[in-house]
Amino acid sequence: MKSFKSSNKKSFQDLTRSIKRYLKRTKFRVGLIITLAVFILALIGPWVVPYPDEGAGYVPPEASQREKEPPSLKFFFGTDTRGRDLFSRVIMGVRSAVLQIVTVISLSLLIGLVVGILASYFKGVVETVLNYLIELFISIPAVIIALVLRLALGPGLLTVIASLVITWWSWYARVTYVYARSIMEMDYVTLARLSGLSPLKIMTRHVMRNVLTPVLVQAVTDMGSVLLEASTINFLGLGLPLNSPEWGVIMFEGLSVLEIAPWISAYPGFFLLITALGFSLVGDTLREELDPRLRRRWRLWF
Repeated sequence: MKSFKSSNKKSFQDLTRSIKRYLKRTKFRVGLIITLAVFILALIGPWVVPYPDEGAGYVPPEASQREKEPPSLKFFFGTDTRGRDLFSRVIMGVRSAVLQIVTVISLSLLIGLVVGILASYFKGVVETVLNYLIELFISIPAVIIALVLRLALGPGLLTVIASLVITWWSWYARVTYVYARSIMEMDYVTLARLSGLSPLKIMTRHVMRNVLTPVLVQAVTDMGSVLLEASTINFLGLGLPLNSPEWGVIMFEGLSVLEIAPWISAYPGFFLLITALGFSLVGDTLREELDPRLRRRWRLWF
C-alpha cells in the first residue's frame, strides 16, 4: 500500500513538472490560449452571439435590406450575401469545427491503433496485407473520397467525417505500427509470450500502453490539418449544406462577392487559420518534448 501511494505521488510530481516545463514555452502558451478559447466558444457560442437564429442559418424577412453590409457596431463582422449577421455565423461555426475535429481524430485514432498493433503482432500474411491497406488508404486524397460519398450519401456531416476517417486512420496505423514493431522486439514482450500470456493482453498491456503517448501527441498536432481538410471539403460543396454555420461553407458563400464584400470570406478564413495554428503549436511543443532535436526548427521564432 505504501509503495502504491509513493508511486502515485511520483507520477503526480512528474506530471506537475511536465506542465510547468510546457508553460515556460511561449509557443505552448500561445497555442494553449487559442485552443482553450476555441473549446470555450464551442460550448457557449449559441448563447453569446447577438443573432443565434441567423447564426444557425435562418434568414429573417428584413435581411434583404441589409445584404453585404460592411462591419459596424451593429454587425461586428458585417452581413453575408443574404443579410445575416456574419459574426453570429462565424462564432456558431466554432462548434461545427470542434465537432468535426474531435469526431474524425477519435475514430481515426481508434482504428489506426487497432490496425497498427495487429500488423506489428501478427507476422507474415496478416502484416503484409495490413501494410498494403495502410499504404493504399494513405495514397487516396480525402477530396476524392468526399466526392464519391457526396454522390452516394448526399450532403451532410456524415459525408465529411466518413471521407476524412477513411483517409486519416491509415496515418495513425502507420505511426502505431512503427512504434509497436520496435516494442514487440523488447525482452519483456518476449518473456510475456513465453509465459503464456494471451495475445490480447500482450497487445493491450505491453504494446498499446507504450505507443499511446506518441500517437496521441501526433493526433493533437494533426487537429489543425484535419480542420483545414474538413473546411476544404465544405468549401468545395462536397460536405455540409450551404446554410450550415461552417467556416468553409461561409467562405464559399462569400467567394462570388469577394471584390465588393471581402469580409464575408476573410473573417471565417482568419478564424480557420488561427484555430489550426493553435492546435499545431500545442502539438509541436508536445512532440518536441519527446524528440528535442525538433526544437531547432522553432529556435528563431520562440
